[in-house]
Amino acid sequence: MEIYRGPSQIDGQLIVCITTESKNRKTGEMLQVWLLSTAMNPIKATYNNLDRSICGDCKHRNTSCYVALFQAPYQIYHNWKRGKYAISHDFSMFANRKVRFGAYGDPVAMPLEIIRGIAKVSSGWTGYTHQWKLAIAQEYKPFLMASVDTLAEYHEAKAMGWRTFRIKNAEESKLKQEIVCPASIEAGKKSNCAKCGLCSGLSSKSPRDIVINVHGLQHKQDKFKRMALEVV
Repeated sequence: MEIYRGPSQIDGQLIVCITTESKNRKTGEMLQVWLLSTAMNPIKATYNNLDRSICGDCKHRNTSCYVALFQAPYQIYHNWKRGKYAISHDFSMFANRKVRFGAYGDPVAMPLEIIRGIAKVSSGWTGYTHQWKLAIAQEYKPFLMASVDTLAEYHEAKAMGWRTFRIKNAEESKLKQEIVCPASIEAGKKSNCAKCGLCSGLSSKSPRDIVINVHGLQHKQDKFKRMALEVV
């Protein structure tokens, strides 16, 4: 379903938000919300800097992002261009379902009222933002985790009142306030996102923060590690 087509809350450019079914092994059975630029397919959009509309100034754009654009995002965009998705502004499709905001793209690009409306009727959700420093992102705290990549970012986000989801290199230790993601390899994949539900911002039943080792395609993991060394 197409649930939103309109200006990005990040830069005002036209975006579209698509919801699909998924039984991804890590996430479990969740409705996935994908954010895409309407201008061109996500691969071309990335190389033409048009992905800012849905990714903001995320440092992982076209570098260490774990999303493989040539897979689901590319296919979903072309299905949308062919008119494969019905348009719906009715949140009832999310009733008593688990939702993943931002399977690709940053949920802050979506209007807050859409996220709030979906969360109200759903049975749980996950969501992450790299835009947590922006003024427009602050109202999204009840619904999204601040996605951080360094200890400095972690402490800055905490000072701003966010719960955090931190990506780290495997040799780094977790912090006392953090829980290792139960769906991660390092936690033995003892749960999945649908069952866990901890990555739901300040609405979560837990005040603890979440940490996970860098993952995704190997060359993107390598870029993340190089980036971490440059920060140090």
